[in-house]
Amino acid sequence: MSRTLPRRALTAALAALGLLCAGAPHLAAAAPPSGKAAGLPASKAAGVPAGKAARGGGAPIGKAAHTAGAPRSAAAAAAEAPLDLALPVERVTLKNGMRVVLSPDESSPTVAVAVTYDAGSRDEPSGRSGVARLVMDSMARSSRSLPAGEPQRLVAGRGGELHAEADVDRTTFTAALPANELALALWIEADRMRAPAPSAEGFEAQRRGALERRGAVLGAAHGQGAIRLRELVFQGYWPHEHPALGAADDLAGAELSWARDFHAAHYGPNRAVLAIAGGFDAGAAMALVHEYFDGIPAVSAAPFKDVPFPEQTSQRTGVVRDSAARAPSILYGWAVPPREHPDHHALAVAASLLGRGESSRLEALLVGNKAVARSVRVAIDGHRGPNLFSIDVRLAEDARVGDVEKLIEGEIRALATAGPSQAELTRARRLLQSAFVAGLADASARARALGEHELLFGDAAHLNGELARYFAVTREDVQRVARDHLGPTRRTIVETYPPGLPGASSPPRASAGAPRPKGGARAAAPEQDAEVAAPGKGAEKAAPGKGAGKAGPNKRADKAAPGKGAGKAAPGKAAPGKGAGKAAPGERPAKAHGGASRPAPDPAPAKPAKPTKK
Repeated sequence: MSRTLPRRALTAALAALGLLCAGAPHLAAAAPPSGKAAGLPASKAAGVPAGKAARGGGAPIGKAAHTAGAPRSAAAAAAEAPLDLALPVERVTLKNGMRVVLSPDESSPTVAVAVTYDAGSRDEPSGRSGVARLVMDSMARSSRSLPAGEPQRLVAGRGGELHAEADVDRTTFTAALPANELALALWIEADRMRAPAPSAEGFEAQRRGALERRGAVLGAAHGQGAIRLRELVFQGYWPHEHPALGAADDLAGAELSWARDFHAAHYGPNRAVLAIAGGFDAGAAMALVHEYFDGIPAVSAAPFKDVPFPEQTSQRTGVVRDSAARAPSILYGWAVPPREHPDHHALAVAASLLGRGESSRLEALLVGNKAVARSVRVAIDGHRGPNLFSIDVRLAEDARVGDVEKLIEGEIRALATAGPSQAELTRARRLLQSAFVAGLADASARARALGEHELLFGDAAHLNGELARYFAVTREDVQRVARDHLGPTRRTIVETYPPGLPGASSPPRASAGAPRPKGGARAAAPEQDAEVAAPGKGAEKAAPGKGAGKAGPNKRADKAAPGKGAGKAAPGKAAPGKGAGKAAPGERPAKAHGGASRPAPDPAPAKPAKPTKK
């Protein structure tokens, strides 16, 4: 027994969850800068069938809809069935190569336009780390026809908002406005796409801002540990290892020509997906798309060329002294297959079993039962290329790091040997489903998700099958991926200690159950690290660090406006938030010992402030 979640039923399901957000007010139309009237009445899209109501009369997501007196086995079967997501998807490709995805919702008072570019920090050349974020910042603040700050002022004046995020493998700009302002949203995105990099003065302001942001992230409590984890997990793999925020020396020497070259190579229509979701007419929308985007020429950048990922064969460890931390923390990380790999969904279920909610294994054990931790966070990235599966545990002040590590590793072994119970598996699926549907609550989120799936999988309609893929994960699948991907020889552990903590003056033992190299001393092993310097020391070139991202189940990445942290943020993409720690570019020394502090996961910058009304 399955339940259907088409367009209007999404609203009912979210309302039942108590997660529905109020839509933006439907304001009067105003002309976009081109002078053309922007009024677009929200109407039923031609050829798109009306949505069905969710079965079960709007029962909360995760609960089966069944009639009174139905056999218990039938009810149980219904509880195991996912929502049948049925977002409408229409796809068109323009002559210049830009892909267009339409998902109209006649009931929505708002419309969102998301342009997702196939460009991110993985495309940055060595020695120019941070340039993708610099380009994103400049495009977010200005365009060819609008000076710095004017896009935000104009959109805010029409009742909308702008959002931007830069991840490891994509950069997304989103405009959300009342439904009759679609023309303005499309005009702004086309103007961004045509625009060169900023003026010399504008670029210098962006460069200084990037250095300040990097310093703030490095100075945050436990920020260095997240950076070091990603650096060690992805060591030797440049696309994810180097910093999306930018290494200190790269940002200090950044030139305007870098941004212009990067924009010209990666931000053309043939490198982009335009997704429109919310209240609009498909025919009228495509007329505007042709008007604003047909004349933009394609760019000639070569596609991303991957490099071999060096297989990890023994545990890697690191210790960080963090002056901003008040208690120790432990980070575990594993390089796991990319998002399109068949094991991705099973690993996401494993992350939910270990760390999503108070009844998850690690939170119940460490925070509830043993009271040795203040928080537990388990996440998996969603990138092309290798991803990060991470466990972040912030300890109670009197907890012993070695004792907590034994508990963490014991739960991972139990998951790999015995697997989850059926009740645990059902709970994990329902939590993932609730989070997934809540993530599609507004038109902006749907536009971003559709554009992302079109870019990553070649078909935006792939989004409609996500819940079914999570629910197809079996107990044996979880057991297998925990055994195959989360083993001790593939893991990296980074411990963070506050200053003055007894025993932290020499590198503590990173894991009670980890194999020791022959000869005894852990610090002698080439895949181990003794210490990461405090921020501000300036020795950024010691080794490259991981790029990005989304940091949580998404999550995901660097942002110029509210939303995910990037690489996520913090992981965090933010995060999963989605976040990503990175290190400076340059050749990695034979040993990582003594590496300098790395840039932290890119946080989501503050939402653009509304301009003062005159």
